[in-house]
Amino acid sequence: MNLSPLPLAVFVADADGAITSWNRACEKLAGYTADEMRGRTLADLVEFEDSAGKQAAIQARVDTDSLASLVCADGRRISVRVTVAPQSLDPEQPGSFSVIVVPRAGTAPSRYALIQDLPVNDIIEGLPCVFYVIDQSGRLLLWNRQLEEALEMPSEDLPTVEVKYFFDEAHRAETVQKILEAFETGSAWHEAELVGRRGKRTTYLFQCARTSVGSLPCVFGTGVDITMRKQAEHVLKVHERAIFASVNAICITCCDGPDNRIEYVNPAFERITGYTLAEIKGRDPRFMRIEGCDTEEQQRIHDALAHRQSVRVVLRNARKNGEMFYNDLRIDPVMNVNGEVTHFVAVINDVTEARHYERRLHHLAHHDPLTGLANRTLLQERLKQAIQFALRNRMIGALAFLDLDNFKHINDNLGHDVGDAVLREIALRLRANMREEDTVARVGGDEFVLVINDQNSPEQVADLVERIRRSVAGPVEVDGKEIVAGTSIGVALFPRDGNTVDKVMRAADAAMYHAKSLGKNNCQFYSNELNRMVHEHLLLEASLGRAIGNREMVLGYQPKVDLRSGRMIGAEALVRWNHPEHGLMGPDSFIPLAEQTGLIVPLGEWVIDEACRALKALTMLGVEDFVISVNLSLRQLRQRQFVDRLGDSLRRHAVPPSCLELEVTESLLMERPDEAKAVMARLKALGVQLSIDDFGTGYSSLSQLQAFPVDHIKIDRSFLGGKVDNGHGVITRAIIALGHSLQLKVIAEGVETREQLLFLRNNDCDQMQGYYFSPALSEQGLADMLHRGVTLQA
Repeated sequence: MNLSPLPLAVFVADADGAITSWNRACEKLAGYTADEMRGRTLADLVEFEDSAGKQAAIQARVDTDSLASLVCADGRRISVRVTVAPQSLDPEQPGSFSVIVVPRAGTAPSRYALIQDLPVNDIIEGLPCVFYVIDQSGRLLLWNRQLEEALEMPSEDLPTVEVKYFFDEAHRAETVQKILEAFETGSAWHEAELVGRRGKRTTYLFQCARTSVGSLPCVFGTGVDITMRKQAEHVLKVHERAIFASVNAICITCCDGPDNRIEYVNPAFERITGYTLAEIKGRDPRFMRIEGCDTEEQQRIHDALAHRQSVRVVLRNARKNGEMFYNDLRIDPVMNVNGEVTHFVAVINDVTEARHYERRLHHLAHHDPLTGLANRTLLQERLKQAIQFALRNRMIGALAFLDLDNFKHINDNLGHDVGDAVLREIALRLRANMREEDTVARVGGDEFVLVINDQNSPEQVADLVERIRRSVAGPVEVDGKEIVAGTSIGVALFPRDGNTVDKVMRAADAAMYHAKSLGKNNCQFYSNELNRMVHEHLLLEASLGRAIGNREMVLGYQPKVDLRSGRMIGAEALVRWNHPEHGLMGPDSFIPLAEQTGLIVPLGEWVIDEACRALKALTMLGVEDFVISVNLSLRQLRQRQFVDRLGDSLRRHAVPPSCLELEVTESLLMERPDEAKAVMARLKALGVQLSIDDFGTGYSSLSQLQAFPVDHIKIDRSFLGGKVDNGHGVITRAIIALGHSLQLKVIAEGVETREQLLFLRNNDCDQMQGYYFSPALSEQGLADMLHRGVTLQA
């Protein structure tokens, strides 16, 4: 049997080395005819170069690569490489062997010699492309079956048609030019569409080269079907054009480990952000984010990219000019053929105008167009939230209905334009008197509603509402005219007067109409009992203002005693109100009211001036180095001219500054510590003594305490209550030790028993005050006790 023609020299030998078959390449390489090859053995044709030589059995050379010489018919020896392989796949069954002979470098015959025996016809017909040979007349000399199928023509018709007519008329000239180019330069290539006889169109990439058949010049070539590729290119071009023309910004990034670098942005991106591709290519898109803004959305993007997932968020970014814009962002991963994410495509939709429009619509839907205040819809939402907050936190809230008393008269007599101007001014005044977290609404022509959150007491609500009533009752100037509107106010407290929006609004509305029925321009609470309390509170406020000017205030002086010597060294000034109707009132009944209304400032100035006058009087009696302490409020400390006015009082009464001690509670200092430190430093520079009152009840740290330039700390009376050997005694000892470690004097207040006194002495407390030694005295009583030299007895 003969082997199929191959370009390699191959023969088959049996187990004894006898050659049983060979191919034509073997005859060509060795120079033997077929008759000469018959009967020869492996040893006749091949001389191996290893030590085994010809004697080695063929089985010993299986799966080896040996160097040898091929003995040719003319006696030449060609250096070859020999590979022996069993023809049977089962090594247990010995049979014949394939012997493959490959010439070593420089010894192989020409390519032509090896390929001339190839079955050319089979190869051409089996090509995965069209094959053709064209002569100089532009007609086919040779072609394969694939060309016939593409042109939908039988083989006998192909030579009768010029090649150019196989193409659409629009491309015939280009096709002829490419064929001529191949004849002239040796090769050419082009893309074109073959048109079949029945309309079939197929796009090919043609590559051709010049050759000759005998003495006849011709061009041969191949055409690869690129229809699918062209369709894909067309789709890509459509997509690219769509991306280019999109009104939305598109950014394509490449995944590079944890980073995503910009590869492409479309013109819309450049228009929206202000950045060109040249400026930002290779950068991470995060450079546009606004630090500290929309952190949750940014984290969602980070997580999605890390997990190679899609994500959509709305967040704020910064344009190149620094302007902020709202970005409706959609990011999707792009995978390669292996399913690996290589890119991300981000679509950016600038929704800034839409967001602003939504806000405008929301504002119009929830606000009164004339005044800009909340309307009824927003009022009910805010009131519902306020009631729920009050219920959860056990706080007091209030709803106040305000109805302008004279508005109909204003509209009827002065016109609606003037009426609108009055409403706008009233709205401004209401907003000015309310906190940011409260709500001011207009629900009718001349009806306003207030939602007041987070109040400590009904009295605090009453103060606020009364302040608002006075503000609204003030004259409004419009076109040179002064107009007084006046208002009746009804107030309901929640959750006391109702725990739903409807109940609270009904209660406030009823209270408002009750106020109108009582003569207008007044405030009424829903509860009769509360009305009485509020009425008394307002009367008290009004009379407190008069009391300062009418000298109804008096000072009592509670002595302070040095615990080591027992000598009286000072006193705390305690203000009392000698009310014409209620008699002598302690500070707890009016000081909070003075704080709320701001009357604490003039009252505090009077106390300081009166204490300085008392010090001067004691000096005239021969009392020296006696210190009177005065309590200060935070409102006083915040007065810009407080230190200067204090200095004026000391100079006016010729009192040494060291004889005046100012006491500030620990909790007040901690409210605004930096502001308090600055004021106290100025007071210290003035020469007065400073003390922290109620020490141990606030939340100051040791470092903060050290920063205040104080001389004394006062142990709050609560730490001496009950038995001193309980837990309070431990705290008191700690405060004394702390004060001494900071070089401060420690004063205990509220000492009422001998047991407490002994405890303080045993723990080295410096001073005390309290009923055990003496209650508060009048100025005359204090002078008498000093004159008598009364001392503390153990």
